[in-house]
Amino acid sequence: MLRPKLKAISFAPFKEEMQGTTLRTMRSDLLAALAVALLTIPQSIAYSLLAGLPPTAGLFSAIFGTIFTAAFGSSRLLVSGPSTGVAILIQTSIAGVLGTYYETVTGAARDALVLQLLMQIVLVVAVIQITAAFFNVSKLLQFVSRSVMLGYFAGITVAITVNQLFYLFGIPSPKGNDPILYKAALFFRHLLETKSTDFAIGMVSFMVLLFFRRTLKNWPDALFTLIAASLLSDACNFWQIGSKVLTLGDLQFTEGLIPQITFPILDLKGINKIFPAAVAIAFLAILEVFTLSRNFASRNGQRVQVNQDVFGVGLGNLVLSFISGAMPGSGSVTRTALNFRMRAQTRLAAILSGVLTAVIIYFCWPLVQHIPLTALAALLIATVPTLTNLQEVKLLFRATREDAWVFLITFLSCLIFNLDIAFFIGIALSIATFLKKSAEPHLVEYAFNSKGRLIVISPQLDVHRKVRIIGIGGELYFASADFFQNAMLPIIDDPNVQAVVLRLNNVYHMDASMCLAIIRLYEMLKANKRYFLISGLTEEVWHVFHRAGLVKQIGLDNLYFTDESNPQFSTWKACLHAQELIHKNQ
Repeated sequence: MLRPKLKAISFAPFKEEMQGTTLRTMRSDLLAALAVALLTIPQSIAYSLLAGLPPTAGLFSAIFGTIFTAAFGSSRLLVSGPSTGVAILIQTSIAGVLGTYYETVTGAARDALVLQLLMQIVLVVAVIQITAAFFNVSKLLQFVSRSVMLGYFAGITVAITVNQLFYLFGIPSPKGNDPILYKAALFFRHLLETKSTDFAIGMVSFMVLLFFRRTLKNWPDALFTLIAASLLSDACNFWQIGSKVLTLGDLQFTEGLIPQITFPILDLKGINKIFPAAVAIAFLAILEVFTLSRNFASRNGQRVQVNQDVFGVGLGNLVLSFISGAMPGSGSVTRTALNFRMRAQTRLAAILSGVLTAVIIYFCWPLVQHIPLTALAALLIATVPTLTNLQEVKLLFRATREDAWVFLITFLSCLIFNLDIAFFIGIALSIATFLKKSAEPHLVEYAFNSKGRLIVISPQLDVHRKVRIIGIGGELYFASADFFQNAMLPIIDDPNVQAVVLRLNNVYHMDASMCLAIIRLYEMLKANKRYFLISGLTEEVWHVFHRAGLVKQIGLDNLYFTDESNPQFSTWKACLHAQELIHKNQ
């Protein structure tokens, strides 16, 4: 059986790609990196506040996590750093640990404890992700269907739009992590509180973006949009036109921009307390990285290595575990989409975005503070259409009902529940759908015609043969056992049947549950003085039978190996032997 050969994890995946870098690709990458960096700053601060951490927590993740993930991953477009789901899990997990084990700790001691727990979480997340990369996590991720990914991206699209509408209209944004439907209802309830100045600058930002995208396609539209919006907001604030326009400077950015390198404290008791949360964060980040890299790779024709991407984000988190107060990194939907929209050519764009984020923060923060939040909202909303492929969504609804339902439930879960919960709901649906389909193996009945060839017998026919040939195909595991037993009962109850030949030519994998089901079938036939034979045994199934003791119990004379050159030959020999046994005991 041919299997695709897995590519080993590379410790220098950037080497070959960097050799083909030209001035043209560097120019495209630099412009994309600048746009991504300007978007990274407000997003990272927002994710830090959502996680209940200092603003620098998300910035450090966006800088160092992005650089190392891009350098050691396989995707050319993936931009990592803090994400909504990871921020939410960080906030809830740390709050849960503090409330359960450290309820009496307050003040500065509590703040220090939060940073200590955070570093331990990041370290465990990194170890899990790097280990998963070397143990071929992509084998598990292939069970996440395209329907789940499209449904999740559609939900993310709505979530981003609803969240940014508050900034676009100048309406105070609600704190906390309420469901998207609740936030949408809250937005419409406060729509009359719209600040005309913020809304006007947001609309101007949309028009500037549209102008550059239609007429000056190769220009950095995001950069010029933010510059124009900043100048306009400064003018409005200076001449006091309308209400004050909120900018990044109003987010009360704290000092302490220089990262402090330290070793994470290896407290086994503390790690035991945060381990379940760290596992959830690690796999949520893996799923986000997997979804993003595969989604955008399909758009630019790149072949990504999922294990390499997981290794990259794990290595980035390992570096972050040595930086005090840094959040774990994951895949960023909006920044990766913007990187794609700005036509980034190589991984250098993501690496430079991390470098430029650091440069802007450390040297240009007074200028960055003038960027209005409404302009950033317009930029985010304008990026949203790149997240969902409508053609693929239409294909889902035309293909099967299962795909459509998985998409809809995942999408609606994003609106009703938190995004991280919705993602796991979609994954559970995807796996459940797979198990449902694979749990029903393909069973057909055969018979030899006058020319000695096997033909399929219609189940509607009333057959009265002494030897019944039952063919089974698919993956035979625990979920298939009951289906197999129930399908065989009518044949066993037929008084005319003297022997059953089970044809396994299309079976390559079998577990203990199916072995037990076959043993029960053999025992039921034997108790009624009837015979049971198996044909078409593959080498893989033979080893399972041998280890489970079926060879000894059923008898070597009743087992027949498949012949690839003549697949029907083993079944013919089994039927011949069955007839000999029947005649011998008559």
